[in-house]
Amino acid sequence: MLDARPVRGFFRTLRTRVDALLIAILFVVPWLELAGEPVLRFDVPHRRFHVGGIVIFPGELVFLWLLVIGLALALFFFTALAGRLWCGWACPQTIFSDLFAGVARRIQGWRGSKPPARVSRARVVATHLAWLAISAVIGFHLVAYFVSPRELAAAFARASATPTELAFLAVASAVAYLDFAWVRQTFCKYLCPYARFQSVLFDRETLVVAYDPARGEPRGKRGKTSGDCVDCGLCVAVCPTGIDIRQGLQLECIACTQCIDACDGVMAKLGRAPKLIGYRASLGRRVRWLRPRVALYGLALCAVVAALALQLARRVPFEVFASHNSTSLYSTLADGRPANSYTLRVENRDRWAHRFALALEAPSGFDLLVGANPIAVEPLTSLELRVFVAGPRSAAASQPQEIWFSVADTERAALLVRRRATFLTAATGEHDGHDEH
Repeated sequence: MLDARPVRGFFRTLRTRVDALLIAILFVVPWLELAGEPVLRFDVPHRRFHVGGIVIFPGELVFLWLLVIGLALALFFFTALAGRLWCGWACPQTIFSDLFAGVARRIQGWRGSKPPARVSRARVVATHLAWLAISAVIGFHLVAYFVSPRELAAAFARASATPTELAFLAVASAVAYLDFAWVRQTFCKYLCPYARFQSVLFDRETLVVAYDPARGEPRGKRGKTSGDCVDCGLCVAVCPTGIDIRQGLQLECIACTQCIDACDGVMAKLGRAPKLIGYRASLGRRVRWLRPRVALYGLALCAVVAALALQLARRVPFEVFASHNSTSLYSTLADGRPANSYTLRVENRDRWAHRFALALEAPSGFDLLVGANPIAVEPLTSLELRVFVAGPRSAAASQPQEIWFSVADTERAALLVRRRATFLTAATGEHDGHDEH
């Protein structure tokens, strides 16, 4: 049930604290709100995404693309700089695998690195029950990144959760249990795509967890060889992926640092210097932090961050969609003037209500006919209204003409959105179905 021998040491203590911090962040973030809106939520039912207090609508996917590209470049940057830093210190696969293994050892009565002589069936059952409970908590918070955790908890308390919510919770909990209780670092060895292309991001000066063969070889029992490595095999015993770090940098290494702590413990008992296994350049060179590969990834990351900041600074907190009314494209008014019917949808992407003034930009003789102007739109909602555009009588026999709808914030006139549309005429024949939004 437990894959690797536990180890104690500086890095294990530090990783335990980092694990606790990251798990707390993962569980706390879905509950956090800013001005009444979630800090981070992918609200699929309402078709909007909340990121850091900004509400992103489907029409603003450029922000999500920039965020995804930025995260990918950050991964490239830190990998080129310090190897599989993500895998060993921040990946949920590693963090929760450590948590599940630690819980199992406590329940089964391990004493340090020594397993009990026999584990009773009751303790095995208790272990799985604890794993299932933790998996349910993980599953709940995964679902909470898509729906309100408060509403979800209240629905479960009232036994009124929808079948969809129950299904997602069951699937998320089951995946967490199977992954962290059984699969663990097997995923890292055989399934993780990051492990497959990490070597492309490394160079000879990338900081990795590595063995020092110049100092350790030739290995053997104490007093019989000149190398510091006594070939105790403890570095292999504590490795969650089962590799021998002394054979050099390997694809399966997740940089968990457990071999460092194990080897340092042996060196301390032998009175020898630590860091026979430690952080060093992948090919034994001196680590040089600023180098072309790192600089390239860093500059690309800065460019994406700058682009994101520029897009946020230029962001207009509302959007307008204009289209012909499908049931009444062209009509004639009582006075003989041609008219077109349009549907305008004004989407308020801000967390505050706004009033918008509608206007028409068109050749002389065209008029905008609308029931209410300006209009009020509540926060994070959209309002659809039907408007008419009447043209001069001479326009009835002419070709279709280009017109523009403009929508401006009544309090901040600089916030203006213009959308082009086509005014159809009797000579048009039929609508070509190609309005621009």
